[in-house]
Order: sequence, then C-alpha cells, then structure tokens
Amino acid sequence: MKRAGAPHNRTCFRKVPPLAFKGIGLGKPDRPEQMQVMNAKPKTLSNSELDRKVDRAARSVAKFGMQALIYDFSPVPFTPEGELITPTLLASRNIPGEMAQLWCNDGFYQLDPVQKIALARARPVYWSYHADESSELSNRRNIPAEVADFLRERKLARGITVAVRGGTRGLATVTGIWNERPPERRLDNELAAAFTLMAHELQDEIMASISDEAMMTTAVRLTPREMECLRLCADGQPDKQVAHALDRSLSTVIMHMQSAMKKLGARNRAQTLARAAHYGLLDPVPSCRPNL
Repeated sequence: MKRAGAPHNRTCFRKVPPLAFKGIGLGKPDRPEQMQVMNAKPKTLSNSELDRKVDRAARSVAKFGMQALIYDFSPVPFTPEGELITPTLLASRNIPGEMAQLWCNDGFYQLDPVQKIALARARPVYWSYHADESSELSNRRNIPAEVADFLRERKLARGITVAVRGGTRGLATVTGIWNERPPERRLDNELAAAFTLMAHELQDEIMASISDEAMMTTAVRLTPREMECLRLCADGQPDKQVAHALDRSLSTVIMHMQSAMKKLGARNRAQTLARAAHYGLLDPVPSCRPNL
C-alpha cells in the first residue's frame, strides 16, 4: 500500500458522476456526491499506452529543469454557469498521491486559480504560489489558502501550464513543475515555445487513441434511453413521434424527458436541449437499443 504523501508515478484515470449544481458560484463545490471519484479504464487507450506517452513527456520537461508533470483532459471543461468540471482523464509523474485525492475528490481542482487562468489563455502560464515571485498569480486576491499551503509544503508551488484543445471539442492542460525557483533564463520565450510544442505533441498522441468513454462528460450522466429521447427531440420530433420511433408509450417518453430535464438542471424543454448540446450529449454515438 502506498503511504500517504509518497510520490505518485503512475497514471490515474478519473471519472466523476453527475454533479448537483445549485447556483454555482466561485465557492467550494457541493460535497460529498458532487466530487465523488471512480476509477475508469478507457477502452481503446490502455494504461500502458498512456504511461509510455506521459513518460516521454516527463523526460522532455526534465530537460527544462522541471521535476514533475501533470496532464488532464476534460471533454467539457465548464458547466453552463462557468464552473470548472473535474477532468475525465488525469495522469501525473512525481506528484504525491494525495494530490489527486484533493484535486479530484475534495474540490481543489475548482478552487485552484491556475486552471481557470490557463484555460482562458492561448499562451503558457507561468505561476507561483510564492508571494515574492512574479507570476500570473501575483496580482490575484483571495487565493485559497488550503491550495497554496499544500503546494508550498510539497515544493509544487511553481510551474508552467498550457491549455491544449482536444480536437473538435474538449480541453487538456499540461503542467510542468519546478521544486525550486528556476533561473530567470528558464522563463524566456524559447522555453515557453518548447513547452507548448511538447504539450501539443502529447495531446495529439493521446487524442489519436482516446476512447469514446473518455470523450463523454461525467458532469451529467443520462441513461441511454434518456439520451435517445433527447436526440430525437433535438431532431424536431414531438413526443408522440419519439414514442412511435422507440416503440414505447407516450407516458414513458415523457418520463424519460422529465428525468433528463431534472438531471440537466433545466426549467423547460428548450433549456434541456441547450444544456444537452453544451455537454455534447446530442453528438452522434454508435447505435444502441437499450432495454427499459
């Protein structure tokens, strides 16, 4: 058994269940259900495949004098309200195992300002949780003390993060971390360009073999039948036609639509479809005929 705080050098796959969004603001997410994490193994991208890709990236960042690496991918990075969604895929090197627990289970991912800054920028973000070091965090107020203290205590409080788009949708972030303050020459444009290139190459390799499962958001989890009803409804079919197409009763279709509406936190059918589209739930999927 890995002792608490020991370096975490293996790939971590994270899947989270539906989130109970209730007037989300910038505060800590609702718990415990919202941030519960389950292990999940992608169908087409094996642990060993991803390990090899991340190992190569870790060797690359070591050339920049960095000691740790984090990769995460979210098919849908934000809720309609703008709150960060915990990634579906997470891999790291030389990171304490407890960090994955805190960031994925205990809501630190939503509290960490670096993620929001990086996802809003096209260029690499240099950040430091040390007040005497100039970085993207220098002028930010109300940085969560629990996040800053954890990272400083474990010498993970400075690094570079770059956001990379995952093909047609989704966003990944790749983060390299220095245990000690890097020389000023390490923060030049040449390093930023080289780090960005490495991050894009890593993302391209992962996207080439990522599973359908990892491309599905876990912020909202609908049943196959609920998704089928939504897609038919999005095609403009009224409930009666949906019932005919699925060979089910009208009351059953209405029940599925009402259930989907509730899970999506929508107030009416139009908002249900808009939120479903936001989460990619209306995208084409392999044909399936689930049983009720």
